[in-house]
Amino acid sequence: MPSTTVALPFTPPLDGDALWDYLAARIIVGVEEIDAHSYRRTLALPHGPGVITIARPAPGAAGLRLEVAAHPADLGAATGAAGRIADVGADPAAIVAGLGEHPWLGPLVRARPGVRAPGQAGGFEIAVRAVLGQQVSLAAACTHTSRLAHTIGTPLAAPDGTLTHLFPTPAQLARVDPDDGETLAMPAGRRRALITLARAAADGLDLDGGLDADEAERRLLALPGIGPWTTQYVRMRALGDPDAYCGTDLVLRRAAERLAGAPVDPIGAEFAPWRTYAAHHLWRHAQLEAA
Repeated sequence: MPSTTVALPFTPPLDGDALWDYLAARIIVGVEEIDAHSYRRTLALPHGPGVITIARPAPGAAGLRLEVAAHPADLGAATGAAGRIADVGADPAAIVAGLGEHPWLGPLVRARPGVRAPGQAGGFEIAVRAVLGQQVSLAAACTHTSRLAHTIGTPLAAPDGTLTHLFPTPAQLARVDPDDGETLAMPAGRRRALITLARAAADGLDLDGGLDADEAERRLLALPGIGPWTTQYVRMRALGDPDAYCGTDLVLRRAAERLAGAPVDPIGAEFAPWRTYAAHHLWRHAQLEAA
């Protein structure tokens, strides 16, 4: 498979430590891998499977070094996926202007202006991750998602390091019997939610920007087993909405209450129109506190 090196520009600063820690905590084994120097993952591209390697940015850098192993015609699609994953389109100055004067979040934003909102390689993948992450720990969600990828996803022709599979497509997941507790080893309600989501995606529910975010959320909420936390997560990571907020997230809520010294608005209205970035600053703060 031919390999091409691309420079992917962004507006500095970009907090490489925060980005790497966020990705590392959510790795789908077999689909993604990460070490201190690079993040790699498989992609289902129009002309066949591909692999992208994002080099960890050095402090002060103004671009990412990206290596794309794919059909040459898929270079643009692969580069676009990498850019969404690293949120290279963010404007740190605008985010700091919007959140930097907040009485208790502002100091975090000013101290770490390069915190990004990592996105996605595919909207369906993010929706599946969100459903599997409902009401379980992050580690458990990663275990379920990795098992799903190995069980249903398409294997690569040959392993590439620890990369072995593509993430399942909607059609692949839609074919699974919702009562098959062996293929989908999880509670029955979550199995049904996943299969219903996959069938909706296979029937045209576009989570890659083809739908307005409000319409995508409306359609998701109409599916059984999908609630506001999931739809806000999809808006945040799949649809690139800068103003989504997973206010019922336990880690986020506790971090906000510790900083505020009081209960906080569960919809984060005080952070609008930058609620997505407020959430990522709170998650990052909680992660550093726990380290």
